Amino acid sequence: MQLTPEKRKGLEFLDLPPDVCSIEEMKESLADIRVVNRYLGSRRALLKHLSAKTAGLRVLKVLDIGTASADLPVAVVDWARGRGIGVDITAVDSNNRSIELARRQTAGYPEIKLEVADGSNLPFPDGSFDYVLCSKTLHHMNEQQAVRMIAEMLRVARYGFIIMDLRRSWVAYALIRILTTLFSRNRITRYDGPLSVLKAFTAGELAALASAAGAGSFAISREPFWLLVLSGEAG
Repeated sequence: MQLTPEKRKGLEFLDLPPDVCSIEEMKESLADIRVVNRYLGSRRALLKHLSAKTAGLRVLKVLDIGTASADLPVAVVDWARGRGIGVDITAVDSNNRSIELARRQTAGYPEIKLEVADGSNLPFPDGSFDYVLCSKTLHHMNEQQAVRMIAEMLRVARYGFIIMDLRRSWVAYALIRILTTLFSRNRITRYDGPLSVLKAFTAGELAALASAAGAGSFAISREPFWLLVLSGEAG
């Protein structure tokens, strides 16, 4: 067996037309994603890199692409509030159902504005945001789409960007398959979770995508629970 599995290209449930899944199934699946983000390192990794990049800033304008139910923007607001940082987050997703469900999760967070938008064709002027974030969305795209989205992130970012995603690995695949089988009855979670790992990019592939998108200065770090973080400077 290869140490790294071959990259898969199949569609996940969340990539299919909305009527394939019921709103309740989608709601349950997004709840599962929130649990994974909380307990398997996604929040910690994102805040670690955001904190390092924004040291000294007292006001922060952020765009979050592929926000799903906006749990990570909520985590960023909580982090900013605790440090006396003024934050304004625009959270976008191409799925209008995700945005509607996110509205319920962000009640009490006026710092977060939700919009339906495609990450590879953002409806914002150049340099509209200090930092642009994208978490666990890149693996839904092929190489050409991923390059286009990173280029868009560079265009609308004033200072930099942070992309967090899964790292393709047989160990990660086995782990997520076990976890989704044991802890979820949702067919979306059980199918999409393992497939997401097999569709993810390796560190080398991420570097190639960033270079192709025109990122001149970037770094890739491995984080616990088979996460990769690609962070770079704009301009």
